[in-house]
Amino acid sequence: MNNGLIYFHNARLIDGSGAPAPETPHALLVEGERIVAVAPQTQLPRPADAQGIDAAGMTLMPGLIDCHDHLANLPGGMVARAAIPPSLAVFLTAQSFRQTLHAGFTSVRDASGVDLGMKMAVEQGLIPGPRLKISVNIICQFGGHNDHTEPAGVDSTYPKLQGIPDGVCDGVDACRHKVREMVRAGADWIKIATTGGVGTPTGGPLLRQFSLEEVRAIVDTAHAAGKPVMSHAYGGDGVKVCLDAGVDSIEHGAALDDALIEQMVRQKTWLVPTFTVLRKIAALGELDPCPAPAYMPRKARILMEAQAESFPKVLASGIRIALGTDLGSFGRGENAVELAYMVAAGMTPMQAIVAATRRGAECMGLGDQVGVLRPDMLADLLLIDGDPLHDVTILQDAARLKLVMQGGVIHKNLLGN
Repeated sequence: MNNGLIYFHNARLIDGSGAPAPETPHALLVEGERIVAVAPQTQLPRPADAQGIDAAGMTLMPGLIDCHDHLANLPGGMVARAAIPPSLAVFLTAQSFRQTLHAGFTSVRDASGVDLGMKMAVEQGLIPGPRLKISVNIICQFGGHNDHTEPAGVDSTYPKLQGIPDGVCDGVDACRHKVREMVRAGADWIKIATTGGVGTPTGGPLLRQFSLEEVRAIVDTAHAAGKPVMSHAYGGDGVKVCLDAGVDSIEHGAALDDALIEQMVRQKTWLVPTFTVLRKIAALGELDPCPAPAYMPRKARILMEAQAESFPKVLASGIRIALGTDLGSFGRGENAVELAYMVAAGMTPMQAIVAATRRGAECMGLGDQVGVLRPDMLADLLLIDGDPLHDVTILQDAARLKLVMQGGVIHKNLLGN
C-alpha cells in the first residue's frame, strides 16, 4: 500500500485513448490519488522523493472496466444458495470484489445484485473492490426476465443483499414507482429487461417484454432523476422499444438488424455485447450431466450464431462499444477473457482495450475521472508483463499482471519491491 509520490519509468505505454502506443519508453508520476505527469522517459526525470518502479519490459495501461457484471451473484444451485445466510452473502460478495480488482478491473458497473451498503463499504475503504456504479435490481414485467418465481411458488433469488428491493412491476404508474424505488435504494443506473433471456424458461431472447409506454415511463422517470437507463435486450422489438424510448445502453444486443444498428448510431446508444456469458452457458451443455436446464445452452448457441452475423455490422457502423462480461458467478477474476472474445469477433487488440478503458469509463459516466492515463485523472492503472497489443490474452494471466493500482493505492504487487 502506498499513497504518496510514485514514479513509473521505462514503461511501454498504452494510454487508453486509442492513440498508437509510442515507441519510446515513458514515465508516469502519481501523487496521492491522481496522475500528475505522463511523458517520454527523457522528458520526465524522477523526483528525488518519489518511490521508483522500473517497468522495463512491461506495459503501463489504465485499469480495466467491466460495464456489465453481477458481483453479488453466488454460484451453485437453489439448494446450495439456500444454505447461505444473507450475512455470509455479504462476505462472499466482498470476496468477489477483491478477486475482480486483483484481476485488473478497477471499475465495474454492476447490472443488479450489489446494494448501496456494499458500494459504500468500497468507497469508505472498508473493503477493497472496483469503483462501482450500481443498478440495484433489474426492473421487469410480471413473469419477465427477472421474475424468478419458480413453479413451486418460491422466489429463487436467494441469498439477496439487504438493500435489494423486488424488481417486478406492470403498467405505467407502477413502472414509474419502481424506478423511484430503485433510485431511493441507491441506483446509479436504472436496469430494465425488455426481452427474455437465455435463463428465461418462458419467452425467448427475441420476444419483447414491457410495452413502449412502460419503457417510456421508465426512461422519463429515470432521466428526470438524473439516472441513465441500461436494458437487457437481445434484438427485435425489445431493442426497438428501448431505442424509441431513449434508453442509454443496450446490454447483449446479439441479434441487431440493420435498422436497429442505424438507429443506435444515430442516437449514440451504447452497446455492451457480453460475449463471455453466452460462451460460459454454451459450455455447460458439454457437461454430463448438464448443471443447467437444457434450454439454456441451446439458446446460448443460437444467440452466438446471431452475434457472429450481426457484430461485424455493429463494428463497421461505429456504434459506441464498451466491454461487459455478464460474468456473474461463472468465474470470478476471469473478466479479461472478454477482450479475447472481442478480438476473435473482429476487433483489433487496441479497439478491445479502448472498449475496456476509455469507452468503458465514458459509458459508466466516469470519463472525466478514469479510463485514460493523463494528468489530473485518478491513478487507476496496471503493469503487465508483455505487450497486450501483440497478444491480448496475456491480460488473463494473473502471473503477468504485476501491479494493480486504484486511486493511487497499490492493491496487487508482484514486482517484489
